[in-house]
Amino acid sequence: MILVVSDLHLGYKKFNRSDFLNFLDFHKNTNIDHLVLLGDIFDFWRRNNAQLVEENEEIMKKINDINAQNIHYIVGNHDFYILDLIKRYEINYKGIVSKYLRLENGGKSFFFIHGYELEAILWEFPASINMYEKFSNEMCFNKDSAGGFLSKIWDIREFLSKKRRFIKDMNKAPNKRKTISKVDEFALTTGKYPLLGMKNDETLIFGHTHQPFINKTKKVANTGSWIDELPQKSQQNSYIEIDNGKMELKFFK
Repeated sequence: MILVVSDLHLGYKKFNRSDFLNFLDFHKNTNIDHLVLLGDIFDFWRRNNAQLVEENEEIMKKINDINAQNIHYIVGNHDFYILDLIKRYEINYKGIVSKYLRLENGGKSFFFIHGYELEAILWEFPASINMYEKFSNEMCFNKDSAGGFLSKIWDIREFLSKKRRFIKDMNKAPNKRKTISKVDEFALTTGKYPLLGMKNDETLIFGHTHQPFINKTKKVANTGSWIDELPQKSQQNSYIEIDNGKMELKFFK
């Protein structure tokens, strides 16, 4: 069985902490083959990196103690620095950290990304995904998105207008950003396969937009989030469960 969660945003005041702790306790003795943490688990954009990890020791310990044969951490835009942080601070984490993941289950192939890649493609920056990742990594050290570091990653004269729109949009909650609905729409198209390096018969599972949904016909699912920000409370605390090739979107109450 594969269990997938994303977008906890540890360090953000609207994170449903007690609910997620109960979720981990509920699944502590569940036989899980793969636990996939699908990005934005930490929110390094808002808080000091090392302090944030220390403050959430209880959650990380419960994740480490869960009955999962494998734990995978797929980095998101808000925790992109975790790729280096794991090595730098020697975090007690038994999983594998990467940008994407491919797993087989029940004779079917599932492709996991956080989802910022889809948004980067839509923004159409030159070498957009690489530039988006560089921006995300810098944001893990700069709590002020208007900081001077931006001049290091964009040519001000050529991309000033697009940069301003991008920064303004990125400062909003995902459910309020103009590009988010387009990200979900793009995920449902067949055009994503070559752009993401996916196989034609693979199922895409991503997060990032905080809008949980599942489309079995299109072979696409979004894990949603554990943030108290959606108008419909029933859409919070969502996750994906895959068993014997069957994918289900669930909500933890």
